[in-house]
Amino acid sequence: MGVQDYSTGQGSPRDNDGLGGLSSGDLTASLLEAPVGICVVKGRIIEWGNPAFYRMLGRPQGSLESTDIAELYPTPKEFFRVGRGLETQVRQFGTGMVDTRLLRSDGTAFDCRVRAALLYPGNADSAMVLYASDITEIKSRRTQQQQAQKMEAISVLAGGISHDFNNLLMGVQGHLSLMRINVDSPEKIASHIQQIGKLVETAADLTSRLLGFARGGKYQISVLDIHQVVSVAVNIFKPAHRDVTILEDFESELLAVDGDSSQLEKVMLNLLVNGSQAMVDSGTIHVTTRRLYIDEDHGYPFEVTPGPYAEISVRDEGIGMDEETRKRVFDPFFSTKEIGNQKGRGLGLSTVYGIVKNHGGFITVNSKKGHGADFRVCLPCSLHSPEKAPDSEENTLEKMPKGSETILFVDDEEEILNLGRDFLKKLGYQTLLARNGKEAIEIFQRHSHEISLAVLDLIMPEMDGKEAFCEMRKIRPDIKVLVSTGFNVDEDVEALLDQGCHGFLQKPFSMHKFSQTIREILDCTDTCRPGK
Repeated sequence: MGVQDYSTGQGSPRDNDGLGGLSSGDLTASLLEAPVGICVVKGRIIEWGNPAFYRMLGRPQGSLESTDIAELYPTPKEFFRVGRGLETQVRQFGTGMVDTRLLRSDGTAFDCRVRAALLYPGNADSAMVLYASDITEIKSRRTQQQQAQKMEAISVLAGGISHDFNNLLMGVQGHLSLMRINVDSPEKIASHIQQIGKLVETAADLTSRLLGFARGGKYQISVLDIHQVVSVAVNIFKPAHRDVTILEDFESELLAVDGDSSQLEKVMLNLLVNGSQAMVDSGTIHVTTRRLYIDEDHGYPFEVTPGPYAEISVRDEGIGMDEETRKRVFDPFFSTKEIGNQKGRGLGLSTVYGIVKNHGGFITVNSKKGHGADFRVCLPCSLHSPEKAPDSEENTLEKMPKGSETILFVDDEEEILNLGRDFLKKLGYQTLLARNGKEAIEIFQRHSHEISLAVLDLIMPEMDGKEAFCEMRKIRPDIKVLVSTGFNVDEDVEALLDQGCHGFLQKPFSMHKFSQTIREILDCTDTCRPGK
């Protein structure tokens, strides 16, 4: 195919493509055996393609000349999002790269990485050379790597939490046994009850973290004591890694940050696991915290907002990294280990980087080959202090807010139903009980004008809490509803709150919290909602 230079006005319109007289023969000589697909594009017209390009697309050699490039994308939207974006990159910067999907002749799409450059550098109007690589296998390996990382995470988390739960259950069992022995001593009974209550709170916190881990990238921000976050992660990590010694050195003063506890615990677990995997047999990981003030002349090679930060350092005594590895360690899917490596693949330092960045912080790493690695996480300090748990005095019945209204309590668990009835009775309320949503609606139809509040479990047989809520609103739109579940806040709970549900309690909840929430809702006007 002869192509003339029409920048001087010579030749036919079809050849006015900016190839500058370059022929396909000139290109074929050096590119015929290239392992990647190569073609030359002017505008949206393919003018030339090497054999690898046609094989990749399942097309006969030469069949795509003058074809609209958009036809190679699965959808017009994909073309305008990716193809147009790539062209803009190249026209502006001279080169560009995107990961996209292209269509084979049989209509199937495959993952493809496309790099592009100006045929004549410096001439933004010249044709572009596209280099296309089939990355289907790479994507498959990425999926395997992600699955390996996920299983490693589950293994670490399950091992640590099961160990903690067994210890908690042992504590509960021990206090129950002592209560039977000390049955004639009210003071000792009260002490055992108090300790069991603390153990239950700890167990609830463990399940909350487990649910938070499953929540993925969804954030629930609160003011956190960073020392507590680090300690929780270390305690989860230790039982499954007896060969690793953890040395902790924490800043003496409180370090408060605004963050999601489960996500920041995930950061710590990632760093601890990667540190342990960097050590051949056993070793020590040093975990330290300190307050750090960063001014405008900070010296970091990236943008940092000046101010006070909480710095967490996780330093291992492992094999370390060379400079090339250190530069790439936070890249997505980058790993120095092969799939199936007995030491595991870590939980993903790119995940750590993403979480820290989403919290307004940054992470650095210092390492030399044979001298371990030191990861430093810096998070902006909060302007507020972490919330304190209610004083034990507030948990006495005399200190709890009470009432006399009628409450419909709905739950499919018999034990929870009985506890709810007893709780409400102690607080002075009249109670109606239902074991599922269907039964709740039947009771509500008969007593709708008597009921001041409905407490609904979300997950129930026959009719769940969401359906029951909607049916109740049809019968009486102004009914006040408190939802309760063992799951964390998710889209379903948030949707109910947006639809007019007045509050949410996560199981297990204390009698103090229950009484306080009920009273807040009942005392709230029709136009307000507690916590809003």
